[in-house]
Amino acid sequence: MRFEIRGENRLGITRDVINVLTDQGLDIRAFEVTTHHIYADIPAVRPERFLLLSHALKQIPGIFDITEIDRLPTERRRAQLHATLAALGDPVIAVDANGLIAQANPAAQAISATPEKQLRDQDIASILIEPSIEDLRHSGFRLPEREVTLGGQTYLLQVEPIGHVDDGSDSADDAPWGGVMVFHRPARLGRVITALQDRSHTGFDDIIGTSRAMLRVKSQAERLAAIDAPILILGETGTGKELFARACHRASTRADQPFLALNCAAMPEGLAESELFGYAAGAFTSARRGGKPGLLELADGGTLFLDEIGELTPYLQAKLLRVLQDGRFRRVGGTDEITVDVRIISATNRDLEAMSHDGTFREDLYFRLNVLGITLPPLRDRIEDIADLAAFFIDRTAQQTERSTPKLARDGLDWLCTHDWPGNVRELENTLFRAVALLDGNTLGARDLADAASGTARTPETPAQSTSETAKDAATPAAEHPDLIATALAQSDFNSGMDLLEHEMLARLYPDYPSSRKLADRLGVSHTSIANKLRKYGIGS
Repeated sequence: MRFEIRGENRLGITRDVINVLTDQGLDIRAFEVTTHHIYADIPAVRPERFLLLSHALKQIPGIFDITEIDRLPTERRRAQLHATLAALGDPVIAVDANGLIAQANPAAQAISATPEKQLRDQDIASILIEPSIEDLRHSGFRLPEREVTLGGQTYLLQVEPIGHVDDGSDSADDAPWGGVMVFHRPARLGRVITALQDRSHTGFDDIIGTSRAMLRVKSQAERLAAIDAPILILGETGTGKELFARACHRASTRADQPFLALNCAAMPEGLAESELFGYAAGAFTSARRGGKPGLLELADGGTLFLDEIGELTPYLQAKLLRVLQDGRFRRVGGTDEITVDVRIISATNRDLEAMSHDGTFREDLYFRLNVLGITLPPLRDRIEDIADLAAFFIDRTAQQTERSTPKLARDGLDWLCTHDWPGNVRELENTLFRAVALLDGNTLGARDLADAASGTARTPETPAQSTSETAKDAATPAAEHPDLIATALAQSDFNSGMDLLEHEMLARLYPDYPSSRKLADRLGVSHTSIANKLRKYGIGS
């Protein structure tokens, strides 16, 4: 039986309790003492004897109460620790200062194919070659993350120290008595990256558009998303291909797995290869020690979105074809084959079928990618959606620039609906951002939008002169919202209209913050970025 004794915190009370237990000839299996509490585990005590024992213990001065309990505090903490470790999907192994395994959670036992009783007190070197116990001790059981192999699988290893040895010597005060080794699978890191990068949780219902063209393509995409096969999304630039890719992922059976993306046109072949396939240790001079997993490994079990797939070089096309055929590939500079289960969603604004006919894109890869196909309509084919899109972008820009949401005038909406949008929804978004950011009134008219679309800045007029302003004090000047500058500085895809906005706002703020460092601190952006912008516009020189 296990029981708890509550009493005063006086000197000798624990000795008095032990004397009573000894006088009754009881064999104590476990005994724990904390302030005001004494815990005992005595197998010989049965319920009928517990009443007599309790009466004898209460005769001790300062004893308040004796209660039966199911577990001692140490047992409870140990059970909680085991439950916590068992809940972790990643292998976790604790080792002592000599490299002997003290504890291994179920995931580690499964990977090593050894039960914990057999693992306990084994040398860690029996299941893990690198790092050695000498490396662990030398680092104080603090190592930067590195790639290791455990049970034939690749992990990123994280090591943290446990406790300290106190042997009375000054040199041992900071010496840990062991460490905890946590082995992270790349796919688990991929889920973390996905959670950090994609907070919108965009689904098909969140995609703006009720036109016949959009309702048709959303319905089609939702049906195809449930089929676990590659999807090729076609459409002009700015039609929302990545938005649909994310919605397809969230509507698939892989929704709780990673979603990662790579723009195939944004980097040279070598960099794209290492990003996609990863690289082995020592693959090149600047390679990270231990190698690096690529997006295919990080997205294992989930979805990998390849934007601008038509820009892949023939060499990378061949490597990607192998992945689509059997899920296997080798890292850059590696010899071991890695197997992954990844759904590929690709997108392009180019005619892949024509490219496959003229030899600029592999025909076999085209057929592998185009198992399921979605073609997104351009904005000119969904004019009915422009009003809803404009309302959304105007409201979002107003929030970003910390101003009241302006009203879209009738002539402004007419202008939006008749304007040619070669950049589609992205161009519409950028035009409205510039128009709202530069607006001095509280109504967006056709002239405001035309100026924003052409990238020109108009001198503010008086209320009587302006066709888009209904009240002189309806809006705060843009330069009084420095957060807008930070937003503008972070946007790399706006054209010359954004340059005008940056120049105007930096010129107005510089007299109050007359140095690049002061201005950078005020805006919350990097000093280098501000210095470059001031130099670019000749401000403060």
